[in-house]
Amino acid sequence: MSGTWGFKPLFLKEFQNFPTDQQDAIYDFTDLVEVGALDNFGLFPGKISKSWSGLLPADPAYQFAFGNNLWHYHVGIPTYRQVHPKFKTSDWVLHFQWDGRNSGGRHVILVDCYQHYKADGSFYMPSANYLVDSQP
Repeated sequence: MSGTWGFKPLFLKEFQNFPTDQQDAIYDFTDLVEVGALDNFGLFPGKISKSWSGLLPADPAYQFAFGNNLWHYHVGIPTYRQVHPKFKTSDWVLHFQWDGRNSGGRHVILVDCYQHYKADGSFYMPSANYLVDSQP
């Protein structure tokens, strides 16, 4: 079953300045969303994960990611690496909002694209201003 996608306003503004190869990597993700790949993660070359995965429910990062339906996709920027037989990873991830497999959601909202880990080794989460539906 096909899917749809859109941008959060701040990310759309930034995305317009991304190099073409990075835009293309993100469009590769959206192309797969459109053909229904959310029903079969194996169709994506990169790994898709809940952004709260591996965190304890009491962790504020868990609460932020879970409460905002944040997921992330290894988008292949700068390149993909095969570290697991079923999926590839990359240094950069595309954060998106999705109500998930269990609810049958077919629409994702692109939130941010950034390095997977911050300089201190912690997982990067987009700031709340990336989740706002309009920008001044």
